[in-house]
Amino acid sequence: MTDRRGLSLQLHAAPTAERNRPLNVAVEVRNSGSVSCLAVGVVDGSESALRYPHYRPAITRDGVVVADPGPPEDPLVGPLRAVDFVRLEAGAAFDPTAARGGAAFLPLITFANFTPTQPGEYLCTLELSTASGSVDDWLGVFGQDAERDTVVRLIAEVPRTVIDARLRIEVR
Repeated sequence: MTDRRGLSLQLHAAPTAERNRPLNVAVEVRNSGSVSCLAVGVVDGSESALRYPHYRPAITRDGVVVADPGPPEDPLVGPLRAVDFVRLEAGAAFDPTAARGGAAFLPLITFANFTPTQPGEYLCTLELSTASGSVDDWLGVFGQDAERDTVVRLIAEVPRTVIDARLRIEVR
């Protein structure tokens, strides 16, 4: 039987940018399946791959990585909460970096803090992984007990996938 749940990922920005200005990369996660599903935005530990979902950004220029997530400052991540799950109907999308409905989604620091200083073509990439079936890979290190049972049930509704998106931006 084919799983009718699925997620897709897209990056958005102007095709050209100026040196010494942020690239203003936006992220969109879409339910590309035919039935509703759940997704989780960028939560504490997502960008550094300390916990699922992983959102792993990078920026390259001439094949050389010029920005990516640094090592985590603190390996402790807070709890995953029921409000961190977004129900997406078929075809619906959301910005996983924009806080909403009580969810404290975080910006992708790699994209938010990068300002190109050299002209050229920059390639922005983002990998989203929800591949882990182990709930322990999703849960926080502390404070998880309050909603653990609910969150474990919700994790089961997130499609398991590894997807990526790419966006080229010409910097003048």
